[in-house]
Amino acid sequence: MLSRTPGTNWSRGFKGTKFDAQSFASAMTRLFWSWEGWSNVGYVVGEVKNVKRNLPLSLGLAMSTLAVLYLLANVAYFSVIPLEDIDNGTLLAAQFMDKIFGKAMGQVVLPICIGISILGVVMSELFGGGRLMYTAGKTGFVPYGDVLGEIHPRFGTPVYAMAIIWALSLVFLFAPPPGKAFDLLVELVQEGMWYFYALTAFGVIILRKRLPRYPLRRFRSSLVLSFLFGALSFALGILQFYPPAEVPGKKKPELPYYLAPLLGAIFMALCLIPWYLRMWRYVNKTGIQLLGWIEAEEQEVLMMDD
Repeated sequence: MLSRTPGTNWSRGFKGTKFDAQSFASAMTRLFWSWEGWSNVGYVVGEVKNVKRNLPLSLGLAMSTLAVLYLLANVAYFSVIPLEDIDNGTLLAAQFMDKIFGKAMGQVVLPICIGISILGVVMSELFGGGRLMYTAGKTGFVPYGDVLGEIHPRFGTPVYAMAIIWALSLVFLFAPPPGKAFDLLVELVQEGMWYFYALTAFGVIILRKRLPRYPLRRFRSSLVLSFLFGALSFALGILQFYPPAEVPGKKKPELPYYLAPLLGAIFMALCLIPWYLRMWRYVNKTGIQLLGWIEAEEQEVLMMDD
């Protein structure tokens, strides 16, 4: 049995905890993973009507609403669940529902609600990821691009591209065993995404400087926010390699803290192999310029601007 410290969670505050760079980065990794759906908006922004108005409006309303709901949920958990039970491996929402509404709500109704929520996340990932794979196929960045870039004549969707994303999702869902292995996979994937978030944000800044007047640019992000987001993303990726602070009485994790970021870095390094084979060797062998459409589009747009 765990010993109970007198007082409520609010009166104890952060007593017995430590703040360190690695723990902060790890917490941010899980936080961003729970908000992951927002990045899919960028993949389908070309299908949004009146994007200059609707993109900031939809993102602002959605993110602010979720932030309030997440904050209220954490206040509820912190007020009901003893601090000693928060990190015992049981889902916080399940513990909360058990204590307030009984086991029927926590063990039957809540899992159904979570399943519906996850279904929505999976559908958004398939929608955004399918468009991303479709674009990669249309531009020739991946083999069999003519197939991946095909649009279904009836539904108007990139059916083959979405099938690839669906198959990959099933592999990531069912291949790792539940528990620590799945948590490791989440951190591994997010580790690589930090650097690509940073590259995307800095790429926006470079394009704004390179093409300050671009007639097809329907939405302009803040350069200050782009820089701050890029710098934070890069820093969070690096901080994953810092050793965490030791907290007296807290059990050490079963897996080394550096395993997930190390595997993420190795995975990104391995991805350089297909990138080289497609973007360099294939281009030199066939003479096909996979990036030629970018220069052609820029020249066309500049002529429109003149």
